[in-house]
Amino acid sequence: MPDEDLAREVQELKKALEAMRASFEVVSRMAQSYLRLLNVYAEYGGLGIDVVIPEIRHDPIAREIVKVLFDLRRANVSQIARELRGRRGKASRNTVRAKLGELEKLGIVREVPLDERGRVYTLSREVIKRWLELIGMPIRFEQTNDY
Repeated sequence: MPDEDLAREVQELKKALEAMRASFEVVSRMAQSYLRLLNVYAEYGGLGIDVVIPEIRHDPIAREIVKVLFDLRRANVSQIARELRGRRGKASRNTVRAKLGELEKLGIVREVPLDERGRVYTLSREVIKRWLELIGMPIRFEQTNDY
């Protein structure tokens, strides 16, 4: 009997040790991510979306459209224009439509058909992946259908 109790306690201790090791790995990855963010902040002076998407660095409207899509996840042209009006004071659907076309050609956004009449835009998976890598979030797209 005492040997069985000892063996059971050893197994429980092994399980506890393994759980602690796994927790330590998570904390270690978080610390590495935090240090990477500090380095990016020190190098670029901020953590704006243009760090991940340098193609839009000099285009304030495109940058703002990307930020809107980060906030809303999916939006049609009218929703984006309405949000831009609230943020910038002005925005036309024609301008938004033209910018979305440019962003789509660059692979930054993608058009998602809803039904025969409507369509929405969302950020491309590549942009989301690069952003998550930058901030150190270990999310795989197999785990989510958001994008």
